[in-house]
Amino acid sequence: MKWLSILIMLSLLTMGCDVDQGLEPTQSGFSGTVHFSAPWPEETDQVLVVASKVFPPSSLEDLVLGEPLPLNVDSVQYTLYTNPLDFAAVGVVWKQKNQPWDVTNIIGIYFSGNDKFSPSPVVIPDRQAMITDIDINADLSRAKFAVSSAIKGTISTEGQWPETAQSVLIIASKNILPTGLLDIQFSPPIEPGFESTEYTFTVQPGTYRLIAMLLLEENVPLGVESIKGFYRSNPASPFPGSVTVASDSSVVDNIDMILDFSEL
Repeated sequence: MKWLSILIMLSLLTMGCDVDQGLEPTQSGFSGTVHFSAPWPEETDQVLVVASKVFPPSSLEDLVLGEPLPLNVDSVQYTLYTNPLDFAAVGVVWKQKNQPWDVTNIIGIYFSGNDKFSPSPVVIPDRQAMITDIDINADLSRAKFAVSSAIKGTISTEGQWPETAQSVLIIASKNILPTGLLDIQFSPPIEPGFESTEYTFTVQPGTYRLIAMLLLEENVPLGVESIKGFYRSNPASPFPGSVTVASDSSVVDNIDMILDFSEL
């Protein structure tokens, strides 16, 4: 029976070598420093570094969330642990007290160069990779507070929808020529394929010099070419029309636009 005992011991050893290591702590991810500018709003509840698998994100499911950062500081070092993934963007999201998370409440985005319209991707290649120097400038003056102010209207289409269409975003900028993504407020995505649809876009009070529509397409990067129409106060004018949202309860109606595919 001695040989049987040896076989049992060998079997147990072999089984021990095959134990799943999936419970090991995640060692991969990225790190850097967040630099805050402007005074901290009293209504600040939490601030997180987030990584998005797509840009712009449309829901929390698109994001990997970091731990809450310390508040009322000028800068802070952070580390976000994550499994190997390709992230389209990394940013800082602000949350107001007694309000739900809003993935579009972005106060800072990671840019590795001077192009402030294209978030720099961050790639985590394997489980041992820790990417460093993912530094982010976060402007607290860009925090969006809960408001009931909005613009409303109808979007009509001209031409045929491209087969690659994924969604439409309405954007609003107080500058007729935005200097970067952080100058722009984004609406939730609108499903493609409509001939005409009504929309309501919650925006902060102020005067907007540009209200436009972006077409998100499969395997097509977001850029100036994504703009497929904008609001004109005079339909014959080649220039965007201005819209003033007077207070945090103002709703401005009849901001109608044409989504133009005729030149595609």
